Amino acid sequence: MKKTYTIEYGCACTVGKVRKNNEDNFYCDKKFRLDPDNNEDVVFSGKVKSSENEVFAVFDGMGGEACGEIASLVAAETTAEFVKNKDSFEEYLYELSEMLNSRILEESDNRSLVLMGTTAAMIQFYRDEIYVLNAGDSPIYKLIKTKLVKISQDHVAPGFSGKAPLTKFLGTPDKNGLNPYIARGPYKTGDVYVLCTDGVTDMIGEEGLEEILCDMLYDKKPFDEIAKEIVELAKESGGVDNATVIVCKISK
Repeated sequence: MKKTYTIEYGCACTVGKVRKNNEDNFYCDKKFRLDPDNNEDVVFSGKVKSSENEVFAVFDGMGGEACGEIASLVAAETTAEFVKNKDSFEEYLYELSEMLNSRILEESDNRSLVLMGTTAAMIQFYRDEIYVLNAGDSPIYKLIKTKLVKISQDHVAPGFSGKAPLTKFLGTPDKNGLNPYIARGPYKTGDVYVLCTDGVTDMIGEEGLEEILCDMLYDKKPFDEIAKEIVELAKESGGVDNATVIVCKISK
């Protein structure tokens, strides 16, 4: 008989200090940003059971592209729709990513846009296995003891000294397909996972993120406080981009 775990989580999302609009979105326990024109900060926490076969995801609408906030909203809305009908699936992230890509392309065509896209970083907890999928540069981490380890793969063009363009993203019209990074593995009680947009890591770095997690988890802070602290530090450190984070911990 498969074990059932409790997944505690905290989620936070902020527009930052520079941008006028928030191109980030997320899907977390049936919640996401419903109104792309509402730039109020979002902070919440909760718990789900591994038997619910849930997915956690962050989406970063592509900066410089038309309607990045619409692309990330389409991704979040479609994820919510898909998860409602997930009972017949075990691992479903690849199928979900294909649907997200198609829906964003449809929306782009409806708006007569050349390109509209978003990154995706997703984790699915299914019984005693974790599935990871990402496209773009929104990272996924696992905290191993006190060390933050990236378990996703960045898709950026090589050879750039500044911010490199993405080589993979949702909304790609590439005839060869999306081809996201996919991985799987076991998880256990005490494991901590983090999904975030690059508005977090570009501002505070992996070491800063690691330090906050270790300190606040050690002090047993509530998960909404942990998530809020992370995006607030990103804002205080410059806040040049939108910042979104989801922190998950596996409990018995």
